[in-house]
Amino acid sequence: MLNLIQKIIITPIVLLIAASMLTNVNYLYAYQPVVIGVTLAVAGHLLEWALLSRNTFWLSTIADFVSSTLIIFILSYFFAGAEVTFLGATVVALFLTVIEFFVHMWLIRSGRAVKEAKLGR
Repeated sequence: MLNLIQKIIITPIVLLIAASMLTNVNYLYAYQPVVIGVTLAVAGHLLEWALLSRNTFWLSTIADFVSSTLIIFILSYFFAGAEVTFLGATVVALFLTVIEFFVHMWLIRSGRAVKEAKLGR
């Protein structure tokens, strides 16, 4: 749960910073990158829950990159005045993936990425 809270805070901040620094990532209103950031946080958390383990570290990291790129690019079309190119979405996803790389390492090393055995009834 701590990981989800971290993502909900960090991801919108990265999007806001990227929107202020990159010319191909523009949001008209401040709530737009926040909504996309929270969506990315939830999607990333679900991907980690489903995929992340010591054996699937790189698969999970690549899946985060691809899903982040697509979510940023596609969801930006649903906001009036938002303009994000595919290159812009890719650059932002790359920034997020670098952060996720270290988060994934921390989750695996701390044992938080270990899946518990399901008990069948």
